[in-house]
Amino acid sequence: MTPSEIVAGRRAFLRRRTTGGGLALTVAVLAVLVVGLNGCSSIGDAVKQKTTSRENLENQRVSAQRFISNWPNVEVIEFTREGSVDGSGEWSTNAIVTIEGRKYEEIIGPWETAGDDLPSSPESFSRKPAAVKYSDGTSEVFE
Repeated sequence: MTPSEIVAGRRAFLRRRTTGGGLALTVAVLAVLVVGLNGCSSIGDAVKQKTTSRENLENQRVSAQRFISNWPNVEVIEFTREGSVDGSGEWSTNAIVTIEGRKYEEIIGPWETAGDDLPSSPESFSRKPAAVKYSDGTSEVFE
Protein backbone atom coordinates (compact mmCIF):
# COMPACT_ATOMS: atom_id res chain seq x y z
CA MET A 1 0.00 0.00 0.00
CA THR A 2 1.14 3.45 -0.81
CA PRO A 3 1.12 6.21 1.80
CA SER A 4 -1.71 8.02 -0.02
CA GLU A 5 -3.86 4.87 0.05
CA ILE A 6 -3.22 4.51 3.80
CA VAL A 7 -4.26 8.16 4.40
CA ALA A 8 -7.37 7.75 2.20
CA GLY A 9 -8.34 4.58 4.06
CA ARG A 10 -7.81 6.27 7.43
CA ARG A 11 -10.01 9.22 6.38
CA ALA A 12 -12.77 6.88 5.19
CA PHE A 13 -12.58 4.99 8.49
CA LEU A 14 -12.86 8.23 10.49
CA ARG A 15 -15.81 9.43 8.40
CA ARG A 16 -17.72 6.21 9.06
CA ARG A 17 -16.91 6.39 12.75
CA THR A 18 -17.98 10.04 13.04
CA THR A 19 -21.22 9.47 11.12
CA GLY A 20 -22.14 6.52 13.33
CA GLY A 21 -21.39 8.56 16.45
CA GLY A 22 -23.58 11.41 15.22
CA LEU A 23 -26.44 9.01 14.68
CA ALA A 24 -25.93 7.48 18.11
CA LEU A 25 -25.86 10.94 19.69
CA THR A 26 -29.06 11.92 17.88
CA VAL A 27 -30.82 8.74 19.02
CA ALA A 28 -29.60 9.32 22.60
CA VAL A 29 -30.85 12.92 22.64
CA LEU A 30 -34.25 11.89 21.27
CA ALA A 31 -34.52 9.12 23.87
CA VAL A 32 -33.74 11.55 26.68
CA LEU A 33 -36.38 13.98 25.38
CA VAL A 34 -39.05 11.29 25.14
CA VAL A 35 -38.29 9.94 28.62
CA GLY A 36 -38.11 13.47 30.06
CA LEU A 37 -41.41 14.58 28.59
CA ASN A 38 -43.20 11.41 29.65
CA GLY A 39 -41.61 11.65 33.07
CA CYS A 40 -42.99 15.16 33.59
CA SER A 41 -46.45 13.92 32.72
CA SER A 42 -46.17 10.94 35.08
CA ILE A 43 -44.78 13.06 37.88
CA GLY A 44 -47.53 15.62 37.35
CA ASP A 45 -50.15 12.89 37.74
CA ALA A 46 -48.46 11.52 40.86
CA VAL A 47 -48.30 14.89 42.62
CA LYS A 48 -51.60 16.22 41.26
CA GLN A 49 -52.80 18.92 43.60
CA LYS A 50 -56.08 18.03 45.23
CA THR A 51 -58.78 20.68 45.37
CA THR A 52 -61.86 20.70 47.55
CA SER A 53 -65.40 20.76 46.18
CA ARG A 54 -65.72 24.36 47.38
CA GLU A 55 -62.51 25.41 45.56
CA ASN A 56 -63.69 23.62 42.42
CA LEU A 57 -67.04 25.42 42.46
CA GLU A 58 -65.33 28.79 42.95
CA ASN A 59 -62.94 28.00 40.07
CA GLN A 60 -65.91 26.99 37.90
CA ARG A 61 -67.66 30.28 38.70
CA VAL A 62 -64.59 32.41 37.90
CA SER A 63 -63.93 30.39 34.73
CA ALA A 64 -67.54 30.85 33.58
CA GLN A 65 -67.40 34.61 34.18
CA ARG A 66 -64.18 34.96 32.20
CA PHE A 67 -65.44 32.71 29.43
CA ILE A 68 -68.67 34.71 29.08
CA SER A 69 -66.73 37.98 29.01
CA ASN A 70 -64.86 36.69 25.92
CA TRP A 71 -67.90 35.13 24.20
CA PRO A 72 -70.94 37.24 25.09
CA ASN A 73 -73.23 35.12 22.93
CA VAL A 74 -72.98 32.15 25.35
CA GLU A 75 -76.35 30.72 26.32
CA VAL A 76 -75.34 27.89 28.69
CA ILE A 77 -72.17 26.57 30.31
CA GLU A 78 -72.58 23.13 31.88
CA PHE A 79 -69.63 21.81 33.85
CA THR A 80 -69.41 18.03 33.47
CA ARG A 81 -66.87 17.32 36.22
CA GLU A 82 -65.44 19.05 39.28
CA GLY A 83 -62.03 19.91 37.87
CA SER A 84 -58.44 19.52 39.02
CA VAL A 85 -54.96 20.93 38.79
CA ASP A 86 -53.07 19.25 35.94
CA GLY A 87 -49.35 18.50 35.62
CA SER A 88 -48.62 22.07 34.50
CA GLY A 89 -50.10 23.46 37.71
CA GLU A 90 -53.22 25.01 36.12
CA TRP A 91 -56.76 24.23 37.25
CA SER A 92 -59.28 23.31 34.56
CA THR A 93 -62.40 21.25 33.99
CA ASN A 94 -64.62 19.97 31.20
CA ALA A 95 -67.76 21.79 30.15
CA ILE A 96 -70.34 21.81 27.41
CA VAL A 97 -70.87 25.34 26.15
CA THR A 98 -73.92 26.33 24.13
CA ILE A 99 -73.41 29.32 21.83
CA GLU A 100 -76.19 30.36 19.46
CA GLY A 101 -77.88 26.97 19.84
CA ARG A 102 -74.77 24.89 19.07
CA LYS A 103 -72.94 22.81 21.70
CA TYR A 104 -69.15 22.86 22.05
CA GLU A 105 -67.04 20.57 24.23
CA GLU A 106 -64.49 22.72 26.05
CA ILE A 107 -61.80 22.51 28.70
CA ILE A 108 -62.21 25.66 30.75
CA GLY A 109 -59.98 27.17 33.39
CA PRO A 110 -59.59 30.64 34.87
CA TRP A 111 -56.61 31.33 32.61
CA GLU A 112 -57.06 28.95 29.69
CA THR A 113 -59.59 27.49 27.31
CA ALA A 114 -59.23 24.62 24.87
CA GLY A 115 -61.50 22.32 22.94
CA ASP A 116 -63.78 22.67 19.94
CA ASP A 117 -63.29 25.67 17.67
CA LEU A 118 -65.62 28.40 18.85
CA PRO A 119 -67.37 30.95 16.64
CA SER A 120 -65.94 34.44 16.54
CA SER A 121 -67.22 36.85 19.10
CA PRO A 122 -69.66 39.29 17.46
CA GLU A 123 -68.40 42.85 17.00
CA SER A 124 -71.58 44.37 18.37
CA PHE A 125 -73.84 42.60 20.76
CA SER A 126 -76.30 43.01 23.53
CA ARG A 127 -75.36 40.78 26.42
CA LYS A 128 -77.92 38.04 27.06
CA PRO A 129 -78.36 36.15 30.31
CA ALA A 130 -76.21 33.01 30.43
CA ALA A 131 -77.10 29.97 32.53
CA VAL A 132 -74.24 28.25 34.34
CA LYS A 133 -74.79 24.69 35.60
CA TYR A 134 -72.14 23.62 38.09
CA SER A 135 -70.82 20.09 38.52
CA ASP A 136 -72.64 19.70 41.87
CA GLY A 137 -76.03 20.26 40.22
CA THR A 138 -76.53 23.87 41.33
CA SER A 139 -76.93 26.65 38.80
CA GLU A 140 -77.14 30.40 38.41
CA VAL A 141 -77.78 32.93 35.67
CA PHE A 142 -75.25 35.63 34.82
CA GLU A 143 -77.03 38.76 33.62
